[in-house]
Amino acid sequence: MDPTMVASAVRIGAALGSGADVEWDEVFDAITGAVPDVCAAQVTGWDPVARGFVILAERGYSRTISQDLAHELPRTRWGGQLFDSAVPLLMDDAPHNFRDSPHYQENLRPAGLEDGLSAALRLGRQRVVGILHINASVQGSFGERTRSFVTELETTFARRVDPLRSPRFEAWFGPEWTASRIVPGGTPLPLADRQPSPLADDPKVQALGAAFGELGVGTVAFLWPGPDGWYRVRLLRVTEGPRTGVILATAPYANAMGLTAREIDVATGIVAGLSNQAIAEGLVVSRRTVETYVERLLGKLDCQSRGEAAGVAARAGIIRPTPTPNGVGDLHRLTRGSEPRWP
Repeated sequence: MDPTMVASAVRIGAALGSGADVEWDEVFDAITGAVPDVCAAQVTGWDPVARGFVILAERGYSRTISQDLAHELPRTRWGGQLFDSAVPLLMDDAPHNFRDSPHYQENLRPAGLEDGLSAALRLGRQRVVGILHINASVQGSFGERTRSFVTELETTFARRVDPLRSPRFEAWFGPEWTASRIVPGGTPLPLADRQPSPLADDPKVQALGAAFGELGVGTVAFLWPGPDGWYRVRLLRVTEGPRTGVILATAPYANAMGLTAREIDVATGIVAGLSNQAIAEGLVVSRRTVETYVERLLGKLDCQSRGEAAGVAARAGIIRPTPTPNGVGDLHRLTRGSEPRWP
């Protein structure tokens, strides 16, 4: 690439960044800096749940053309050729000859889009995670120089729009955490570069994830028994285009305090603000039994009072929620007052 394109590529890499938010205006400015004739651009991401492309950012298109590029073009014969091509496609590439297609003649040309280039954003050889479109109002604006520039950026764009990657998650969670994306009514999806959560196939955990997604809070931490011991669990609500949904994050819990399942259930009731009598009724045990567990918890948590124990247990995630309302582990009660976003 020439120096202008190299500088633009650096700007694009910085604007895409590694955090949760992308500076898309800076990205499009850098594209125009490298290819001055660009009058419109669009980036879409593949939504594996809705099974379609979602517009992540764009500039210069009318609403009709925007929707057409994102939702209709991938379904055409030319869209199939784009996905099969190892390089970005120009309008004039043979044998694709996009200019002769009814799609171009009936939609894009009347809008004044005389030239264009499209790139399927891939990770690996097969997994298409998005599409980049750029257009110009003058025919002959794009050629091999433009194709080379976009080719160099394909992987960078693909990693940033990958629906199975969560930049915020990667920034906050160490390698010991496994993670899956909960899909209501479907098979959980492992996050990119993470082992799938061993709890992802647990129907109760899936039900918790679905219930959590309806609450509008950012995150909740708790403990859960797995096939080989207890796990720390985080449910995280993500609202980022095709990544929107619930992430299930898990890591082994050493349980150095030797907490029992029943003690965790009682701690859950304490965090929820229930009385000993209400906890006893919820767990179908006697009030005296609950009082005994509370005394044990105070000792194990090194707390002097029930209120102090509630705070320690809440911060440490020593609870076991349930998706059904009105029980000791009522998820809504346990997350009441929680922030709508996670750090």
